[in-house]
Amino acid sequence: MKVLHTSDWHLGRTTWGHSRNQDHEVVLDEITAIAAAAQPDLILNTGDLFDQQRPPVQAMKLATDVLRALSAIAPVVVISGNHDSAPLLHWLHGLLRHGERVHIVADPDAVRVGTVLRFPVGDGRLHLAALPFITANRIVTVLDDPSARRKAYAAHIAAVQRELLHRLHEDFDPASDVSVLAAHQYLAGSVASRTENPNHTCDFYATDPEQIPPVDYAAFGHIHKPQELPGHVSGAYAGSPIQLDFGEVGEAKSVVLAHLHPGNPARIERLPLHAGRRLDVATGTLDELRARADSISTEICRIVVHTPSHEPDLSRQIRALFPDATIVQIDENAADRKLDLITPDTPAGSEPDNVAMFSAYLAEQGTRAASADRVLELFGTLLHHAGDELPPALPVEELLAEDLSAFTVPAEEDEAAA
Repeated sequence: MKVLHTSDWHLGRTTWGHSRNQDHEVVLDEITAIAAAAQPDLILNTGDLFDQQRPPVQAMKLATDVLRALSAIAPVVVISGNHDSAPLLHWLHGLLRHGERVHIVADPDAVRVGTVLRFPVGDGRLHLAALPFITANRIVTVLDDPSARRKAYAAHIAAVQRELLHRLHEDFDPASDVSVLAAHQYLAGSVASRTENPNHTCDFYATDPEQIPPVDYAAFGHIHKPQELPGHVSGAYAGSPIQLDFGEVGEAKSVVLAHLHPGNPARIERLPLHAGRRLDVATGTLDELRARADSISTEICRIVVHTPSHEPDLSRQIRALFPDATIVQIDENAADRKLDLITPDTPAGSEPDNVAMFSAYLAEQGTRAASADRVLELFGTLLHHAGDELPPALPVEELLAEDLSAFTVPAEEDEAAA
């Protein structure tokens, strides 16, 4: 038996304000083509179908179109993730449920205790235990201390999985049947991409991989970096199908085709995905970036430019270098915006003065445009005259006054014009 496992589509996603809909369209076409070629017996999506609880209409239409196309190939099961809205998925289930080919597991009972589905395949059956994402407020109280809450969450998940295993093996024939667990969880020991919701990939939500029940294949969602599961059970995080944010730069995306044979270990095959724009962070001097110009085409990019001093038309130069890329941010790291910090000899027990503290700030944070030396000099002047009745004459103000004087109409000309 074969199970095609995908996850974490995050439809409706934007990356730094740029819609990823076109990337989702092409990569989901690629996944549909892979499914048509592989002819699996079941297609699993292990959560985070959408990126937000109220996805745009365009994302919902894409979801219904793709799930219908996949259900023409094999039965499809979707479980809810931490980004999904259970009521919305329940509505989607009613919209898509035709011929029992699309199953969306998101109702309250399933979220609390999971559900078991069975699919006939040849002379045997595929038994699926589906466990959507469970929020902590369903099982712990705010009155518990933090360590007790962590233990309570992990213990609850382990107990639910044990109960699911018991239900999974009802009427199970080990000679002809196979078992699969689908879940949306953060397993301790897994490697996150740093683009997942940090509230749901912290120690509080970490569950014990050794508590995964003994099934033929464990299909997990939630972590965007494709990887095999830690622990003793054969399984994998399918990962997100496209790079969703810059924490995923360089990650190769894929789907999993799990080959299951009764009584034998699962064979996990990763099928690479190539569609959709990649993300990149390009860093260097202008000359170094010019040398990379041919290697960056349609990517979504952040650019970090090292310059000796502020370049007023830097944005124009960068966009001319990479005309086909989607550039979401250009950061200029001008050398003269930061000070080379020289630590003065400060007597023991004494506090550094204001100039020393401001120097340390400029060494760490730099300035937006003016050179750090000029800013520090101006700060020292203002500090020196802090007690004066009148503000000091500053060269920068005098220059500004000279520039503005060119636009001032003399009084006699103004009267004549009147």
